[in-house]
Amino acid sequence: SITLPESLTSIGNDAFRGCSGLTSITLPDGLTSIGESAFSNCSALTSITFPEGLTSIGKHAFNYCSLTSITLPEGLTSTGDYAFSYCLSLTSIVLPESLTNIGESAFLNCSHLTSIAFSKGLTSIGKSAFSHCSGLTSITLPEGLTSIGEYAFYGCSSLRTVINHSNLNIGKGSSADGYVAYY
Repeated sequence: SITLPESLTSIGNDAFRGCSGLTSITLPDGLTSIGESAFSNCSALTSITFPEGLTSIGKHAFNYCSLTSITLPEGLTSTGDYAFSYCLSLTSIVLPESLTNIGESAFLNCSHLTSIAFSKGLTSIGKSAFSHCSGLTSITLPEGLTSIGEYAFYGCSSLRTVINHSNLNIGKGSSADGYVAYY
């Protein structure tokens, strides 16, 4: 376990990368940013509590962790590319209303992910953001969504229902920009 001081405002790149014995962590209230690969390959990390003041999560920050559920804090506006990719135990995600952008491949290959609550403020879903999330069965796209990157839901083999509240014209096997959004 790790106890971080309340005065900590950022966690640097690669800070805890590969700490295979780390199982859970509560981040301090003053924390505003998590650097690239900060907790990457922390294979035993199953639980994390994010502080409300967090505004930035870097690329690859939590990839290859064993997180089971994530509730991202209000105030966070975007997730870094590959931020939670290959979190194979991840089953649910709650996104804050402040989140406007989900980075490229942010949740790539989170194969046990069954539930996503997209925020109303979401405007952009990056390329391959949920690619190969084979446990997803349904999604509801929010009204304000203006962009879905290519292959965003590619390989989501259990996805049967897409409720589209956005103005994007998407269909199975296509997206607004002509690339496969989901299949």
